[in-house]
Parts: sequence; structure tokens; C-alpha cells
Amino acid sequence: MNQELLIQLGERACKNAENLTLPAELNGIFFCAPSYKEGLATQVFVAIAFVLLMATAIIGNSVVMWIIYKHKVMHYGFNYFLFNMAFADLLIALFNVGTSWTYNLYYDWWYGDLCTLTSFFGIAPTTVSVCSMMALSWDRCQAVVNPLQKRPLSRKRSVIAILIIWVVSTVTALPFAIAASVNSFFTYDVVTSTVSKTHVCSAPVNTFFEKVLFGIQYALPIIILGSTFTRIAVAFRATNEATDSSLKNNHTRAKSKAVKMLFLMVVAFVVCWLPYHIYHAFALEEFFDATHGKYAYLLIYWIAMSSCAYNPIIYCFANERFRIGFRYVFRWIPVIDCKKEQYEYSQLFPDKMRSMAISLQKGRVNSSCLDKKVKENSSQDMVHCVMHPEKNTKKYSKVHLLSCHER
Repeated sequence: MNQELLIQLGERACKNAENLTLPAELNGIFFCAPSYKEGLATQVFVAIAFVLLMATAIIGNSVVMWIIYKHKVMHYGFNYFLFNMAFADLLIALFNVGTSWTYNLYYDWWYGDLCTLTSFFGIAPTTVSVCSMMALSWDRCQAVVNPLQKRPLSRKRSVIAILIIWVVSTVTALPFAIAASVNSFFTYDVVTSTVSKTHVCSAPVNTFFEKVLFGIQYALPIIILGSTFTRIAVAFRATNEATDSSLKNNHTRAKSKAVKMLFLMVVAFVVCWLPYHIYHAFALEEFFDATHGKYAYLLIYWIAMSSCAYNPIIYCFANERFRIGFRYVFRWIPVIDCKKEQYEYSQLFPDKMRSMAISLQKGRVNSSCLDKKVKENSSQDMVHCVMHPEKNTKKYSKVHLLSCHER
């Protein structure tokens, strides 16, 4: 379309308010609007907020995937789902957040045919994460409520369940991805008398599909997760009443830690996505003008997408093995002290821990060093005592070493 012709049409239709019939090819894609540009400070602030979110999600989830893949002790059903969720969150950060934040800020699509890919990865990975959490909550529920029964999610069953989850998520996302397309619009600026061309990545609104998506990604998970955690809470309460706290074994404590970690993951998901679903369910965009509505949606969108960055942080604080892995990966940071020998003789390598216990039993240990570290409750530095023995040694039992290591 000729630029001069568009300017003439804009002057007549927008400035002079003439009752003008637009050419057929411009119907529905030619608009009049006042001049408005985002301030530099606003652009920088929004860019930093989303870039930090993406970096945190990509790095954190990549480290989680590395820890699970690299260490054999992490190869079991529960962690397969954590790997699956980390992979899904990584895809969200790369292919959805990475392109959508600029579109939501500037209302201009810069990425061409990636529109379909962005629409797909805006739905499928989120559905994968939600379904994975439901599967994990069910598995934890069975482990707590029926501890003597065989675990429902073995390695093989976990892999099959993950494949089914991806198939369901793909089928859910395909209608939105197929319908998504890039359309061009022309806007006449009544202040500068210029015409700009913008591109919009969107799909036709389908109320039925949106309701189905809300049910799959939010309503149904809340019901299922609420039910499973209620059963878990009741079971733990009954166990606490029947058992003295001093008699609880390590297996029971491990179950409790896993449930607490999963609960934090669920809370983070529910809290982050609640504003997003309220915004769309109650059409809150109608309560804002164009400018404030944009900023309100950017904030709500950032909160929702931030859910893909919190799980690695939760793993790090709630699980000793993940914490060791993160400390080793980020050992180059001055405030983090994690020597290679501490990493290699940690819970991520139980075989080497047993070898260290045998060394202690045979007397190959710096006894004065170990006694000092035990008194200081410094289980990480106990490795140094084994790696640097002295002549005058005394024997320590396996139980003594392992109990010190678990402190």
C-alpha cells in the first residue's frame, strides 16, 4: 500500500473527520490513534525485569536437569517428573516469555512465523507442569496413605506417564497454535501525521476452548491437588498421634521433606497464576485505559511467568542433593565454598561415601582433624580429613561417619 495514499486517507478520515469509505483492503486494519511512545526508563525497567526472569528460569532449570541427568542416585520416578517440569519451564522461558514480553509492551510482533511456535509453547509446557504436579501429588499421597503398598510410579511407569502428559498437552495446545496468525495493521498518528505499520500475533477468540484450557490448567489441578494434600495431611496427623517424634525413622522424615517441597511448588504455582486467571475471567482490561491497562497486564503476565523460575530455588532449599549440585555449579562465586572433593564425596555419590566410611573403619583418617570438624558440625569439611590422613589415627565406624555427614 502506497505510503502517501495512506497519509491522505488518514488526514481525511482522522483529522478532518470526513465520512470516508476506505478501500476494501483496508477495512478493519486502518485506525486513527494519538501519538504515544514508551519512556526510556519504562522500557529499561520492563526489559531488565523480563531478562532477569528469563535468565533465572533458564539457568536454574538447566542446572536441575543436569543434576538429575548426571547423577545415578537421582534416577528414580519422582525426579523424572522434576526433570520433566524443569524442561517444560525452560521451554516457557525461551519460546514464550522471550518473545511475548516485547509484544505486550510495544503491541508489535517482531518475530514473524514464530507466532505459531509461541502460541504452542505458551500452553503446552504449562499443561505439562500442571499435570506433572498432579501426578507427583498422587504418588506422594499413595506413599503416605498406603506406605506398605508398591509405589505407583516406578521408573517405567513414570516414563509412560510423562509421554502421556506430553501427548495430552500437545493436543490441548494445537487448536490455539493452528489458529494463531500474524496480521498487519496501519495506524495514522493524528499528531505527527504519519502512518505506521504494526504486526499482531493472535488467534480468534473461542470461548469454549478458553474455558477448557482454564479447567485443565487451573480449576481441575486445584481440586485434585487440594484433595491429595488433604489426605496427606490427615495421614501425617494420624502418624504423629500414633508415633513418638523421637521414634520417627529417616524414611518417614524423607517422605515429609518431599511432601513439603511439593507443597511449596504447588503454592508457588497457584499464587503466580491466580491474578492471570482473574484478569481474563472477569475481563479486567475493561476497567483500565489503554496505557494503564498495558502496564497492569505486563505486571500480571510477569507474575504468572515467574512461576517457571521458582521451582529450582525451592529444590535448592528443600533438598540436600540439589543443594550440593547447585553449590558445585556456582562454586566460582566468591561467597560459595564448595571444593571438588566435597562434591565428589557428597550424597550425590553414595558409593564414594561408602568408600570413605571404609577408610574410616580401617583407620585411614586424620583423627584430630575429624574430631574438630565433628565438634564444629562441619560435615562438608570432614572429607578433607579423610583425603589427608595422618600417622596416628583412630578408627571410626561407618555409622559414626554417616551420622556426622547427615547433620
